[in-house]
Order: sequence, then C-alpha cells, then structure tokens
Amino acid sequence: MSSEMTRSDKALWLNVGAGALALGWGTWSWDWGSAGPRFQDEGWFGRTTGEGGADKLGHAWSGYALSHLFAYSYERFGYGRSDAARYGAYSSLGVMTAIEIGDAFSDEYGFSYQDMLFNAAGAALGYVLWEYPEINRIIDFRAEYDPFPRGKRQLDVTTDYQRLKYLIAVKADGFEEVTNPLLRYLELHVGYYARNYESYSGPGSSDRRERNVFIGVGLNVTKLLSPYVDTGGVFNYVQVPYTSINLDRNLDRR
Repeated sequence: MSSEMTRSDKALWLNVGAGALALGWGTWSWDWGSAGPRFQDEGWFGRTTGEGGADKLGHAWSGYALSHLFAYSYERFGYGRSDAARYGAYSSLGVMTAIEIGDAFSDEYGFSYQDMLFNAAGAALGYVLWEYPEINRIIDFRAEYDPFPRGKRQLDVTTDYQRLKYLIAVKADGFEEVTNPLLRYLELHVGYYARNYESYSGPGSSDRRERNVFIGVGLNVTKLLSPYVDTGGVFNYVQVPYTSINLDRNLDRR
C-alpha cells in the first residue's frame, strides 16, 4: 500500500492547518474567548461605524486573496482549474466563517452578518477571477498598506485601517486593443479608504474621521518588474504605495 498522500488528503490537511492558524492568531490577536457568544450589528459604510466601512472591504479582500491562495494550492495538488476555483472559494469562506465565529467570543467584536456578507463576496469574486483568467488578466482587487501616515501603529497590519486602502485595478495590459507598449504599463484605479478612526474616542473629543473614495492612474508593477524578477503574482493582490497618481474625494468634508 502506498503511503503517499492523495490530493484529497493534502486538501484536508491544508484546511486543518489554515483553521488551526486562524484559531491561534485570533486567540492571540483578537481576544477570542474574552466574552460571548454574541452578535453585533456593525453597520456598513456610515461615518459613525467603527471603521467607516474600511473593515468591510478588508473582509472582502481577505476572502478574495485566501480563495486564490487555496485555489493555487489545489491546482498544485492535481485538481483542475474549475475544481480548484470552486474549492478555493469554499475553503476561503470556511476559514473566514470560522474567524467570524471566533469574533462572536470576543468582547471587542462579536459576530457580524455584515462581515460575513463581505467574506462571501470576496470568496465569490475570487472564484470568478480564478475560473475565468481572461477576466483576471484585466482586473485585480488589491490592498495597499502605507507605513508612513501618523498615528498609532498596529502589530496586525490587516486591521491597521489608518494605513490601508482597497482598490480595483483595471490593467491596460489585459486589453488586446491597447497596442501602445507604454500604455500597457498603466492601470486605472478606483478605491476607498478611511482615516482617523483610531484617534476618535467619542462625543466631546476631536472628530477628524473621514471616508474617502479615489480614482487614479497607476503603474503595473508586475509588468514593470517581469523582465528582471518573477514576483509570483504578489502585486496582483498588493498595491505598492506611491506608484499611482490619485484624485481623492473626502465624503465627510463640510
């Protein structure tokens, strides 16, 4: 009898490992076990919500990126592209659901159905863009982390919304109609971010909270570096700061 693991065995252990990692990180970083279980209505993108809605896009991006990480692993295990896309979305949603259940036992967070909807939306987008590479050549969903803005830094960069932005990038390189070689290095960006929520302590304190949308033109870093280094597709998920020119609109400017 062969002792070599089957692709199903590998998939099982991958999910067990991801679940264990999430459990350990949540217990250490997000105070799981400090309360609960409880539900929490966090709202959507309103100014008075906890993070101005940036956390919802964070959930969507995490679900999206996880689905592709799982799908990539499943293809390496021997699954076809369609199965990998589907199972990747399922696994992503499973891990993100486990995280949300963990939040239900946290004094700070609680189970949020808004978060769950964005977890599912991110996993669904991940499925579509993995299943249909012709769309993935055109569109990326990215997170940008800029370490330089002032304010208290968080060890967990995934929840440091003072320094995070989320954006959809439409890549000129994905369009056959764009024949100019220089234009193919450019991208159109549309995104959202929130600022100054961590410094707001409630009524009577200085309130500088703001929600921002932006549109801009950026450089396709993956294409720019491809003649010199294989980036492994990292920059399809992570936007390098200061590689775009944006026009921002503060939704809370009076």
